Amino acid sequence: MTANPPPPLENAQLPLEKCAFDHPETRRNWQRARLRAGAMLPLVVILLLVTLTVMGLLGDHPRTQPMWMRIAGFVCVIAAPFIFALALYSLGPIIRLRRIRRILREHPWEYRAAVRPCPGVNDTMALPVQLRTDPDGDWSRTMRAINPLQRKRWTGEMEHGAWFAGNLEDGGVIAAPGGRDLMTLERGSLGSGRRG
Repeated sequence: MTANPPPPLENAQLPLEKCAFDHPETRRNWQRARLRAGAMLPLVVILLLVTLTVMGLLGDHPRTQPMWMRIAGFVCVIAAPFIFALALYSLGPIIRLRRIRRILREHPWEYRAAVRPCPGVNDTMALPVQLRTDPDGDWSRTMRAINPLQRKRWTGEMEHGAWFAGNLEDGGVIAAPGGRDLMTLERGSLGSGRRG
């Protein structure tokens, strides 16, 4: 026995605000995501500053420093590229969340009947998806959905209805009804493979 999908009741509960960011639940979910995205950044910045400081102290006279300081300097030289890469990686979610906020401030929420993962399209950095405006309508062209906190996370909740802010030509933001699971949408797919 297969379970029938729930009826799209969320369409009636679509917020009436002129911009999606004015919806209290959407704003709250965005703020939670921003806190999670920025939680690691102070630690990474402190590690980067400590690494640069130790390397700077050893730069003048490395042979006159005690052995433990030379070992710490060697560890810092090895770790510095990784810490720098981690710092850059930590900025990605923050930049995506700023883009989400900009789009949500410019566009209202609109209802979409379904969002589905696009079969047969591979993309290493995003989840290829298609949107359907009406329950019996055609699927849109392939778009790249990126969750700012977990790149390729898909719960399947949006397959029975989703909220969309933006326009299908340039992309926008999709979310599960209620403004949860905010994801950016971009046109096209970077991967190769057949389009569904």
